[in-house]
Amino acid sequence: MRDFLEKIKPYADNLFLVMVIMLVGLIGFGLGRLSSKYQTAELKIQSTLVNTADLSKIATTPASGSTASVEATTLLKSQNGAVAEEIINQKIVGNKNSKIYHYENCPGALKMSEGNKIFFASIIDAQNAGFKPAGNCPGLK
Repeated sequence: MRDFLEKIKPYADNLFLVMVIMLVGLIGFGLGRLSSKYQTAELKIQSTLVNTADLSKIATTPASGSTASVEATTLLKSQNGAVAEEIINQKIVGNKNSKIYHYENCPGALKMSEGNKIFFASIIDAQNAGFKPAGNCPGLK
């Protein structure tokens, strides 16, 4: 044991520094593990989608031009009673083969080939033509 102490004596300063750094690291790791055991509250994110029960008015008008679009002015009531106005300009695109309609920016419509696309002035026009809403397109029912 004495030989060992004599061999490390010239390196005592460096060994002390290494031991302090390791001890601080271990203490920090232990405190982190200990604090994570006692955290029981979880972060819960609620949907930010607009609830259709909150809609006070929806007005749709078909736009003129070669590609039909739906312009909907939606008035939303917020919790404090103020009214926010959002203007949604969406094109309704149907697939000739599957008889399903989408908004133009929905994933299904983006993957659709140009030859299969058919445009509608409104959702009602698409439904009257025998088309059904896409399941993966938010806002369609």
